[in-house]
Amino acid sequence: MIIRSKDKVQVGGKNKPVWVLNTDALTVTHNATDAEPSVTTFSSDHIKYHLHYSAEYRPARLKKLVNDGTILSYLTELDLSIAEAIKRQVGMMLENDTEYLIAVAVGDLAKARGLENMDRLIAREPIYEAMV
Repeated sequence: MIIRSKDKVQVGGKNKPVWVLNTDALTVTHNATDAEPSVTTFSSDHIKYHLHYSAEYRPARLKKLVNDGTILSYLTELDLSIAEAIKRQVGMMLENDTEYLIAVAVGDLAKARGLENMDRLIAREPIYEAMV
């Protein structure tokens, strides 16, 4: 879904929307009169999940964020806060994971990394449901 802001700017003799959100490509484009378009691409799963959920169930909210020009800061802050929440949760899980602690103690970094990745996957679902 592509959502364009109501506000327009003259770019190369054409009227273009100031903000454009593409929920499929996970991009936010900012058009300015005197500069090249600025395109920010998000790559995290949680932003993809959030944008697709919002496009289906809360399209008016996305449209408001685009029209207000706050979509880029909103998505950036959301991306950071979810990444931090996952990091905190994984840290707490690993503190109590004896298998992980033993793997680190004996230097089995491959096993430790595998356990860390597994805990990250486990932590994502409840965080996604709560925050996304």
